[in-house]
Amino acid sequence: MKELHLLTASAADLQALLCSGHLTSFQLVKACLNQISKYDRSGPTLRAIISTPAEEDILSVADRLDKERAAGKVRGPLHGIPIIVKDSINTDPSLGMPTTLGSYGFEKSRPKSNSVVVQTLLDKGLIVLGKASLTLTLCRNWETSTLNGQTQSAYIEGGVKHREMRLGHTAPGGSSTGSAVGVNAGYSPISIGTEADGSLCTTASRAALYGMKPTVGSTPMDGIFAISTAFDTVGAMAKSVDDLATLIGYVQEKAPGGDGANRDYHAVFQQDWSGLRLGFVDPDKCRLPSGLVTPIEEVNEQIKSSYEAAMEKIKSLGGEVIYPVELVHPKENDIGKAMDMIFDYEPRGVVAAYLETRNDPNMKSLEDIAHHADYPNQNAILDVMNHKITPAEYEAAKATLQKEALENGVRRIMEESKRSSATMPLGLLNLHGRPFGVSVLTLPKHDDVLFKVMSAWEATFPNRALPPLLLKQDTNL
Repeated sequence: MKELHLLTASAADLQALLCSGHLTSFQLVKACLNQISKYDRSGPTLRAIISTPAEEDILSVADRLDKERAAGKVRGPLHGIPIIVKDSINTDPSLGMPTTLGSYGFEKSRPKSNSVVVQTLLDKGLIVLGKASLTLTLCRNWETSTLNGQTQSAYIEGGVKHREMRLGHTAPGGSSTGSAVGVNAGYSPISIGTEADGSLCTTASRAALYGMKPTVGSTPMDGIFAISTAFDTVGAMAKSVDDLATLIGYVQEKAPGGDGANRDYHAVFQQDWSGLRLGFVDPDKCRLPSGLVTPIEEVNEQIKSSYEAAMEKIKSLGGEVIYPVELVHPKENDIGKAMDMIFDYEPRGVVAAYLETRNDPNMKSLEDIAHHADYPNQNAILDVMNHKITPAEYEAAKATLQKEALENGVRRIMEESKRSSATMPLGLLNLHGRPFGVSVLTLPKHDDVLFKVMSAWEATFPNRALPPLLLKQDTNL
């Protein structure tokens, strides 16, 4: 059995060992559970995982998949590979884990069945190793759960600083933070999460991972808690673009209105920047607002310097760079107001539909969620419950968003620079040492472009930075 470092091993690395007989899924799952035991409630106390199945049960699943492999049945490139699933994505009670949404209100209730996405992953031979921590339902603190506490970054000594802002430099990011921290800490090589507005890509960036939010509507949302049909989708995180491409293909396989075929994004991979034209925004004009993070000049300058160096490197390696491209700032149009209106209007119906997928007579509406327990950060729920938005105003808000964000924003830029594209690791901040990355956008239904860019990035930029807090204790098989 060859030595294996769980902090660095990709799913493809693990699959190669499984296929060669140097590793079994039984051994792998046991090692991953040990990694969770070492880091999630002891040591750095990352709190990325809400629940795992009973060890006996999950090892039985791994053993069954090992026996399939021995009999010549390998379901695909992720056969026998562990995965972490965000705890807003339904898993059938038979898997041995609740789906809590990070809330005591759902701790005892159970979904009626697996979500479509989870069932697809199981059919492909993946092993659901654990449910990842997330934000308390609809609340403002992006990585805090009353059920599981504060998820911590594996890069920040001492964890989130006292009174840190929502996206302060010691915070691990958005509501899919457990999925990101779990992969980064070597609990599993891959994970899935969800995103409406930055919660997956932000956390992937702050965990030095490759992450992707595919086109809204391209993933089945049955059995997944969401707040908006306009913004929510399932996404994935991984240590490599290869793994990410496989996982996104699986996630999209049962898309509404699709043909059920697996999308092979590996076919568009490239090892250089030839044929790619990328438009870069001015970082001085596109920083996070002071309401999310305290501006620190040292940080801003480091990110800008790294960003500009990345542009120059891409240009020197044959890519065409357009800089700066001018996007209309949200403060200069009605995008922010339209988004707020949609986020206030949609959740009531979307959440009610999700609650029908659960066996809980006491949780059938937003009011039931809000009245379960008094929580100091319920403003988002209260805004949704008390809004006076009419259907006509809601439709007008969607039209505004379509016009300002897409037609006058991304689509206009695409006409100038042809293609722009996802989330890729770039470096570590000198302050606190947290990772940061580069995010790339493309038009809807052009997810293949993201993989062209990410594959070129991975082939030509340095390896992702590993978490120093865990390096000395990395689990070896």
